[in-house]
Amino acid sequence: MVKQEYKQVRGKKTKKKILETALKLFAEKGYDQVTVDEICEKSDSSKGSFYQHFSSKSTIFLEKFFEVDDHYVQVIENLPEGMDVYEKISIFFHEALCIINDQMGKDLMKVIYSSAPISNEHTYFLNKDRDLTCIFMSFVEEIQGKQANETTSQANDLLMILNQAMMGAIYYWTVSKNEQSLPDLAKPITQTMIEGLKALNNKP
Repeated sequence: MVKQEYKQVRGKKTKKKILETALKLFAEKGYDQVTVDEICEKSDSSKGSFYQHFSSKSTIFLEKFFEVDDHYVQVIENLPEGMDVYEKISIFFHEALCIINDQMGKDLMKVIYSSAPISNEHTYFLNKDRDLTCIFMSFVEEIQGKQANETTSQANDLLMILNQAMMGAIYYWTVSKNEQSLPDLAKPITQTMIEGLKALNNKP
């Protein structure tokens, strides 16, 4: 039993080391310039260990995104009950973008966004199983409520607006020479998005 627990702890440490090493290399050199062999060498891990924890190089990004999603869930859980949905969205966007700013950083996000369009493996942005997508869907359901104009088409439009606003703000941040933090830079688009959500939901 003790031996099994030791193996599990050691496995978690190895996975964390591989993850952190890979993300550091991606940020420094670019995704395409980093190989699995280099990740293994720099993290003092074997290829067997790498593939025990990650099915491919790109799943390292997915792992990090799921890790960040855990923080998003905590943000939602800490919001007071009864808060207006649009205020929830405003606070959530600010906190979520703070997390991206502080835990991912501009250099890494630049690599992620530049490599995503040219790789079929990068599916995390629109992954329906992500907690982020579930959070956005909860916003959509709350916006729609039980109104007569509730439709699947409208739900898709609202979800698309939320996704595009967050992705667009992050992309602009990665290419901007502006020294502002991501949450500060994204304030105007967040406010405009919320006004757009209100207008779309009130459209006859």
